[in-house]
Amino acid sequence: MTATITSEQVMTLRSQTGAGIMDCKSALKESAGDLVKAVDLLRKKGLAGLAKRAGRLMKEGVVALATSTDGKTCAMIEINCETDFVAKNPEVGNLAKGLVSAMLGDASLSDPAGNASAKEKLQAVAIKMGENMQIRRGVAYHAGPKSEVNFYLHSDTRKAAMVEVEFDGELSAAKAELLNLAKEISMQSVAMNPKWLKKDDVPADVVEKEREIYRAKMEKDETDAKALAAEAGKPYKAKSPEGIAKMLEGRVSKFYQESCLLEQASIRDAKLNVSQTVKNLATKLGGNITVKRFDCYIVGVE
Repeated sequence: MTATITSEQVMTLRSQTGAGIMDCKSALKESAGDLVKAVDLLRKKGLAGLAKRAGRLMKEGVVALATSTDGKTCAMIEINCETDFVAKNPEVGNLAKGLVSAMLGDASLSDPAGNASAKEKLQAVAIKMGENMQIRRGVAYHAGPKSEVNFYLHSDTRKAAMVEVEFDGELSAAKAELLNLAKEISMQSVAMNPKWLKKDDVPADVVEKEREIYRAKMEKDETDAKALAAEAGKPYKAKSPEGIAKMLEGRVSKFYQESCLLEQASIRDAKLNVSQTVKNLATKLGGNITVKRFDCYIVGVE
């Protein structure tokens, strides 16, 4: 007769081992409700203790990329772990490469972090490594008929980016230069880690919050300047509302230049921003180029 397993038994085993609820339930069934035997079963499977590490920070890891044979699909994945030692283990690298290659043709892996099969493969490696791991994120680009995609993966395999560019002219003649542009912008992304593609993508509440921060700082600077002038016994000339508004917008503009990819100064030529370099190539090719999207993954960075 099969022993009845209660929720209390499951939670007791879980609190002792840190294993998952379903794993605890399975072990209790297999051991006919014997808690000691259930603990041994979980330990033999490598599950006991692993989940207890779930709260530990995972700021190490790897980023991997793959492209289809025709170059029209590109995928990227980030896997996190606790230590650099595990991140450099070939099994972790091979796991990342295997998953990202599968993403090229498997629509169910469009979100690998939520895919049951991907998580099962990760769990197997995590158990072997004895360390908590997670698939943090992943994305696949399927280039349109007028688009090209390319990427840049830094040598440390901790930083990478993908970019898709669209051209309204003859794509075949411009293919090489468009691919190079996409790679250059990917390198820009890794170097400067922008949060948004363009100004219009920045949420209005984020911009308003930046304005509030700058406004508060300007008011403090004004108060401090008045106090210094009073101490020195000198008259203080307050800035005009127009001057303050101009300074405020200047600060917001700088925020865009730091946070938006197309507004950033080019890492190749600081005199130009990324948008201008795109326009210059478009003029050369005799058409219009649009940077459609980008994704930048940097291990340990939001």
